[in-house]
Amino acid sequence: MPQPHATRRTLLALGVLATLAAGGFVADNLFRGGLQAPFDFTEYWAAGRLNARGENPYDGSNVRAVQRGIGLDDTAIMMWNPPWTLALVMPVGLLDFRTAYGVWVLANVALLLASAELLWRGFGGDPARRWLAYLLALTFVPTIFLIGSGQITGVVLVGLAGFLVLAGANRPLLAGAVGALTAVKPHLLALFALWLLLDAIRSRAGRRVVLGGLLVGLAACVSPTVANPDVWAQYLTATTGPSSADHHNLARWTPPLLGWWLRTAVPGQPFWVQWVPLALAAVGFAAWYRGADHNRPAADRLPWVVGLSLLFAPYGVWQHDLVLLLVPILATATEVKGRRAVVVALGWLAAVNALALAMMVKRISSEWYVWVTPVVLLGCAVVSRLSAAREPARTTHAPTLHARRPEAVR
Repeated sequence: MPQPHATRRTLLALGVLATLAAGGFVADNLFRGGLQAPFDFTEYWAAGRLNARGENPYDGSNVRAVQRGIGLDDTAIMMWNPPWTLALVMPVGLLDFRTAYGVWVLANVALLLASAELLWRGFGGDPARRWLAYLLALTFVPTIFLIGSGQITGVVLVGLAGFLVLAGANRPLLAGAVGALTAVKPHLLALFALWLLLDAIRSRAGRRVVLGGLLVGLAACVSPTVANPDVWAQYLTATTGPSSADHHNLARWTPPLLGWWLRTAVPGQPFWVQWVPLALAAVGFAAWYRGADHNRPAADRLPWVVGLSLLFAPYGVWQHDLVLLLVPILATATEVKGRRAVVVALGWLAAVNALALAMMVKRISSEWYVWVTPVVLLGCAVVSRLSAAREPARTTHAPTLHARRPEAVR
C-alpha cells in the first residue's frame, strides 16, 4: 500500500501542476500580441515604473505609453490601488518586464503557501494535516485566476493570515502591523476595518492593533511620496474623474457583486447604489458588535468578517480576489469531523471549483461569478453545523462559521 507521506506528496505535486497549468491557461487568454505577461501584472509594473521616475502612475496616457512599449495596444490597464501600494510595486517596476513578471509569479506562489500555513496554524489545525491547507489553497479556482492574471491579492491574504496568528499569540501591535497589508485593497475588507476600529474604541489592545497598522501604513507612504510628491493629488484626480480614451473609471466596471446587480435594477444605474449593501451591512455589524462576546478569540470572527466583507463590497472583488475565501474555507477544514461532514465538504468545494472552472474555460463575463461568495459561505456554515453535531453539547456563543481555540486579542 502507498505510504501516507508519499500520497500527500503526490497530491501536493498534482495540486501545484494543476494550478500552474490552469494558471497558464488563464494567462494565455490574457496575453495579446507580443505581450509577455497578463494584463493585470502590467498595471503594477507600469505604475511602479512611472512613480519611480517621478511621473504620474494614475494618468491613463502615461500608463498607456509604457504598456504600449511591451506590446499592449489596447486601453490602458490602470492600477487603482492607493499610493501606499506603490511601495511594493516600485521595486518591481525598476526591473525589466520579463524578469519582473518571473519575480512576481514566484512571490505570489510563496505568499499563497505562506498564507495557507499561517491560516492552518491560526485556526488550530492539526500540524500533521497542514498538507491539506496547501492542497486546498493550490486547487481553489480563484488561486488559478490570481496566479494567471498576475494580481496582488496574495498580499492581502498573507496580511489576514499574519494578523490571525499574531492576534492569537496576543501580539496586537504586530498583528496590526501585518494586517496593514490588507490596505493594499481596502475596498475588499470594509467590515474587517470596521471591526478593528470598533475594537480600538473598546480596548487598549484594539488601539495597539490600529497603531501598528498606522505605523506600517505611514512607512509605506514615504517612498512613493518622496519619488513623486504629487502622487496623492494624482490618485484623487484619477479616482474621482470620468472615464477617458485611455481608461475606464470605477463606475464602468462590472464586478461580481450584489451591489452591482442591485444597481442595474435602478433607473439610470447611479454608482452610489453599489454602496447600499455595504452601508446596511456596516449598520448591522455595528449593532451586532454592541452585544457580542468580546472575550471570544479573533479566529472565531475572522472567517465570517472576511466572507461578509467580500459579499457586501462596493466595487472590485474580481475572480482573483475571491482567493480570500480561503480564510473561511481553511477555518472550516480544520474542524471537519465525521464522515458526513467530510463528504459534504469535499462535494461542495468540488462543485464550486468545477462550476467556476467551467465558467473560466467558457470565458463567462465577470459579473456572473456573483454566486461564488454566498455559496462558499453557505457551504462552510453547513459543514460547521454537521461537524458540531459530532461533538458533545457545549455552551453556544454568537454565530460564527466555526469555533476556535487561540487566545483572543483583548
